[in-house]
Amino acid sequence: MNTPRIKGASRTQLQRAQRLHRREQRERYRQALVEGPQAVRELLAWSADTVRDVYATEEALERHPDIRELIAVTGAWTHLLDAAAMRDLSGDGQGLAAVADIPESREPSALMYGAQLVIAVAELSDPGNLGTIVRTADAVGAAAVLIGKGSAELYSPKVIRSTAGSVFHVPCVTGLEFADMVRLAHDAGLQCFAADGAGEWELQALVNAAWEKRLLGTWFDGPDLTRPTMWILGNEAHGFTGQSTELVDARVSIPLQGQAESLNVSMAGAICAYTSLFAQNAE
Repeated sequence: MNTPRIKGASRTQLQRAQRLHRREQRERYRQALVEGPQAVRELLAWSADTVRDVYATEEALERHPDIRELIAVTGAWTHLLDAAAMRDLSGDGQGLAAVADIPESREPSALMYGAQLVIAVAELSDPGNLGTIVRTADAVGAAAVLIGKGSAELYSPKVIRSTAGSVFHVPCVTGLEFADMVRLAHDAGLQCFAADGAGEWELQALVNAAWEKRLLGTWFDGPDLTRPTMWILGNEAHGFTGQSTELVDARVSIPLQGQAESLNVSMAGAICAYTSLFAQNAE
């Protein structure tokens, strides 16, 4: 087994890492705090070149020998902390945290060229929802996640934790206007659907039409789930209020059978994404 590079952490170094809980510090230094075994594991495995330092308790490294090995293989400097110091740095880290450089944003048009499925969000404010949507995008094999202006910050510690490491797998582009996200989809040959509870098309009807097209070769004068698609999700409380939804190809609703007023936006996104995945890959 390889041996990690271990050295003490200075008080100044720890204070700077702690400050990364604040957005202005993340933006100033272009660094993020990655917390917890799963997120640290995926960071080391998929974005090792961005890692600046790892902070860990001896107990956590004993519990996670695979992470200890990744730390050693990547050569990341590791600072051993006692339980109290680790709690001061990361109360949610379960004994493991890392500081990583925030990568430069990638060109969205290059990511979307030839894509089958993309997920976009417009003014999505809750960090947990954004992280869950990124995780879902990773699970369905989406080519990218587009994040509109006014949304939660992608590299906040809570969003990173909520992605369970998927933020290091699926490309994400931030700070986009609604109209630009739609344009990017159309330029890349994707149709653009808005998941909207008041939508004029019902998802179940589109599923039925997709299956009839596959099995019977019938033609349907409406949104086609078998084609490359970008789904756009709106704000948790206000939906697409103030957004130019006339630009999208269709507004699609998910039918509700019980008494619930609506679905959580991340759940709605998962349903839409997986529905497209199944329709595109049906045989």
